[in-house]
Amino acid sequence: MAAVDHHGLEATASAARDQSSLWSAWLKVALPSFLLRCVSICGFLLIWSLVSMLPWAVQLPSPLAALRAALKLDPALLVSDMTLSTYRVATGFTLAAIVGIPTGIVIGYSQIMRDLLFMPIELFRPIPPIAWIPLAILFFPTVEMMVVFLTYYGAFFPIVYNTVDGVSNIRATYIRAGKSLGASEWTLFWHVILPAALPVIFTGLYVAIGVSWLMVVAGEMIANKGGLGSMTWLSYQTGQYPRIFVGMALIGLLGWASSLVVRGISRLVMRWER
Repeated sequence: MAAVDHHGLEATASAARDQSSLWSAWLKVALPSFLLRCVSICGFLLIWSLVSMLPWAVQLPSPLAALRAALKLDPALLVSDMTLSTYRVATGFTLAAIVGIPTGIVIGYSQIMRDLLFMPIELFRPIPPIAWIPLAILFFPTVEMMVVFLTYYGAFFPIVYNTVDGVSNIRATYIRAGKSLGASEWTLFWHVILPAALPVIFTGLYVAIGVSWLMVVAGEMIANKGGLGSMTWLSYQTGQYPRIFVGMALIGLLGWASSLVVRGISRLVMRWER
């Protein structure tokens, strides 16, 4: 008779128990959460359908009308508009992060740089990004540069202010402990200040990606040169109201996907936080 591999059987049984426990945990935690989200979406669609039936909501299309309009759209043109809007958001947001994070770090870390830079930023911050549209049209030679600038401008301030807040509000005991252990300024920044500020910095990035989508839609509506904002505005001008909701839904989905990307990057960078 063949010898029985007791260790292999025990390992297989242990793996089966682990898989069963993971499945049970998912059923207890993830499944109810998923079902609640499905209920919330169904509730929203139901309210939308009921509102579209009201006498004063003659021009408000129902979800079914929006779905029919979506199925009639040219897939190639739709993908092109989605890609263009996503590219503009990614470009403006990335530039804002590249400029805003170092600016916020030096302002939060150095009192001299705070005195030099914070006041001009504070003066520009109350100006709504939409107010820059006329000047951006006059200043930038191409529509693409204008839309990217508006996206950059909208994302810049949430990133800067959250970075300043994250760096300047680090506990002094952390810094004193690092200095008492002989850490240099660079070591102190890289191993103490930056890790402590990262959660707040990513909060700024999370807010900024939403503002980026707001600004790209506004810029595309004004420029009328491709993108989901242009498609939505053109649908209004031509009286194709169901297509407006298609554009809005796509903007919402892409904005949600962008937020997931930022959140995924934050989890990858801040593995230690878990």
